[in-house]
Amino acid sequence: MTGRDKRGAKAARRWAVVSAGVLGLTVACAGAQDANGTDGGPALSDRVMSALRAAGEARAQLLKERQEWDLQKQQLELLKSTVLREAERHKRIAATARQAQAELEKQRATQTATRRRLESVEAMVDALCERLEKALAGVAKGSLPGIVPPDRAAGITQPGRRLAAAVERLEEARRRTRRAGVEVVGGTLNGRSVAVRLLRAGGAAAWWLSLDGKQAGTAELRGGDLILRPAPDPQDVQAIRKAFAIAEGRGTPDWALLPVPPSASKD
Repeated sequence: MTGRDKRGAKAARRWAVVSAGVLGLTVACAGAQDANGTDGGPALSDRVMSALRAAGEARAQLLKERQEWDLQKQQLELLKSTVLREAERHKRIAATARQAQAELEKQRATQTATRRRLESVEAMVDALCERLEKALAGVAKGSLPGIVPPDRAAGITQPGRRLAAAVERLEEARRRTRRAGVEVVGGTLNGRSVAVRLLRAGGAAAWWLSLDGKQAGTAELRGGDLILRPAPDPQDVQAIRKAFAIAEGRGTPDWALLPVPPSASKD
């Protein structure tokens, strides 16, 4: 039994004692008055009934207050249990939130480290692309026209695609140095700039044929310029024409003895 229940029981006992005392006092006074005769006041039975009614009203009021207190106590107990349950639920939510926050912090740290590594790799790839493109530009200046393909990766910003384009360009240059090729280029013939068809034997030697097919000769790269030298021997001109026809698929594959450029003969 709680302290409040004990206090309620004590109050009930006090009311019972008071009621009994009042009733006993009333009976005693009534007995005295009956022994001494009436004094002109209310009859004994009326006084007894009045005292009994007062005691009943007191007991009813006490019972009402006790019921109200019990109801209030139940409401408080219910509120207390609800508050405790909510507090436990919020504790669990807070613990889950702290665990989720810790996991997010861990993921963010991992992502930050990964992003930094990617940035470092991208910087390395970008620097490698710059070096490779500069090297290919230097090779193009010192090679016969058509050996190094044009740079088509200038507009690419993604490091991976840019590196792939540069590597493909390098691989294509390697392939072109191993096979013959014919293409129209510009060169210098007797101090004049002319357009001719150029036949390359890889990167070792080259021969040219005028667009009308009347002139032919050897070609060499000097100081970045393509120098065209006419072939003085008509047989050499005929051999060069035959080589162009074979390379372009217009002639039957056969041996052709071509003149050697002066620089190649010195080597």
